[in-house]
This record gives sequence, structure tokens and C-alpha cells, in this order.
Amino acid sequence: MLLGIIDKIISIINVLILIRIVLSWLAPYSHNGFTDLVYGITEPILRPFRVLIPIRNMRIDISPIIACIFFSIFRKIIYILIG
Repeated sequence: MLLGIIDKIISIINVLILIRIVLSWLAPYSHNGFTDLVYGITEPILRPFRVLIPIRNMRIDISPIIACIFFSIFRKIIYILIG
């Protein structure tokens, strides 16, 4: 039960991050209800990863990639500890 809930939450976070990546490629400066919702949910998740790996002069924000890797590792650790 708990594993299922955690798995769903992590899956939803990963999908939202993926949607944000696609939105940043297709419509980087668009503002509408959907993009604002996706950015509003994912920004607090990605912000700590940007602090760890500052963008500075890089042209690509790799914080979504690092976040997805982190959540994948976190999911595996939770499975080991609880499962």
C-alpha cells in the first residue's frame, strides 16, 4: 500500500518534470494555465537541484535530469527498506 502510493507520487513527479522539459523546448516563454501549473508544481522540486548544480554559463539546465535520477534512486532505496 505505502509502496504503491510512493511509487505513484514519484511517477507523477517524473512525468511532470518530463512535461516541463518538453514545454521548455516547444514553448519556452508561453504562459497559460497548464504551463503555469506544471512550472508551479515542478519549480519547488527542481530548485534544490539547481542549488547543488548551478547553471551559471551552461546553456542547458540539467536539474531535471539530476532530479529524475535522484527520484529513481530514492524509489529503489524505499523498495529495499520497506519492501
